[in-house]
Amino acid sequence: MSESEITLQHLADKLNHIHADVEKNSDDIVRLKQEISYGKGAVRSVAFIGACIALILGVIRLGG
Repeated sequence: MSESEITLQHLADKLNHIHADVEKNSDDIVRLKQEISYGKGAVRSVAFIGACIALILGVIRLGG
């Protein structure tokens, strides 16, 4: 094999490795977006429950 064939093979191997890394990163980004959306939902739920509790306690204090 000539030196240019070895170099081309080496470049092809590197490109395949980079391609695999990019695919893995894309999957990780999708997973991270899902986790962030779950976090936002949890924060909204906690805020809603806190507001309900505050409303109930406020009504009890005003009425009592």
